[in-house]
Amino acid sequence: MEIVITADSTCDLPKNIIDEQNIIIFPLSILFGENSYLDGVEIHASDIYEHVKKTGALPKTAAVPPADYYDVFKKLTDEGKAVVHISLSSAISSSHQNSLVAASEFDNVYCVDSKSLCTAMGLLVLKACDLREKNFDAKKIANRLKGMAQKLHTTFVLDSLEYLHKGGRCSGVERFGANVLGLKISIAVSPETGRLDVSKKYRGKIEAVYKQYINDCMNAAGRADKTRIAIANSGGVSGDIIAYARGVAEGKGFKEVIIADAGCTISSHCGPKTFAVFFMDN
Repeated sequence: MEIVITADSTCDLPKNIIDEQNIIIFPLSILFGENSYLDGVEIHASDIYEHVKKTGALPKTAAVPPADYYDVFKKLTDEGKAVVHISLSSAISSSHQNSLVAASEFDNVYCVDSKSLCTAMGLLVLKACDLREKNFDAKKIANRLKGMAQKLHTTFVLDSLEYLHKGGRCSGVERFGANVLGLKISIAVSPETGRLDVSKKYRGKIEAVYKQYINDCMNAAGRADKTRIAIANSGGVSGDIIAYARGVAEGKGFKEVIIADAGCTISSHCGPKTFAVFFMDN
């Protein structure tokens, strides 16, 4: 039985990889007042930054509705195909629950909670593709992915707390304190719960902080699966920093280095100049 891999748009994989692997993407929605736009289809991160600059207000994000999942799952299963779907962390969005509601109508659709976001989630999507190439059936792929989700290292460092503050995710006092002290915050996603928390505080100019963060990530990658690593940013990070991260990753033995742009869902919460290094343990 042919297996189709599907994922929420928050996997933030480059288009060439999505096309090569025949991955079907379900876009989340970005809401500007009464207007709704599909993530990565009708709107991009630069549009969000322009909107915030003009209005001072963040857009809202909306999960993929069950009906959207149902329509695609039905079409694929009617064609005799099985589906493995990877969703944005259920602690962040209701998309995973919505995919489960839709999948309950079919025998050969399996949904996996990535417990993650951005291209860390994308690494899990690509593992699904790897397992498909090895002729695993859909159920076995889904079961393997659930274990792999616990091994993802999902961290990122922010240039500013402005967007988190606007979104109600940090207080004015915290934002003020970080600005006064010159702190740059690194956020980690728990592989057990899929929730976000502060993992480290850096001090200094952002270019130096990026390099400290990259080196910290690489020092934590001793037991990493060296198949691939993802380097992502939400716009505004210099090519020199991206090249530095690539060089360090290749020096650590990673065979494939994916350079990705964070999509609208992630960018609308974190703002520009957010930088991330994602990998998975063996």
